[in-house]
Amino acid sequence: MYYMRVQADTQTQTQWSSKGLLRLLRATLPPAGKAPASAAFDAPPQRLTSVQLNELAQKWRRRSAEGDQGADSVAMALELLAERRATERPSRMQAVGRRLSEFMQLS
Repeated sequence: MYYMRVQADTQTQTQWSSKGLLRLLRATLPPAGKAPASAAFDAPPQRLTSVQLNELAQKWRRRSAEGDQGADSVAMALELLAERRATERPSRMQAVGRRLSEFMQLS
């Protein structure tokens, strides 16, 4: 994909390029003065679970089968993150917070 190309000396290597990716993401946003007044732009996205990440990785694998050359690397990154989240132990502070929420019946 064009946003992953980085020139290195005389060879072209495929690597993640944050400049190219950010430029691509900015291009999909509405113009600055014409942004809709919604909280969707203000709120951070929800954290995906390992199951959701695996589902996304499968979709990217399908895109790869359809000919998208960069889709394999995206799928691999999503699978790696899903595996890490599946085996992730919550920190001690998160565990205490969860227990307090359960005790106070907040969750």
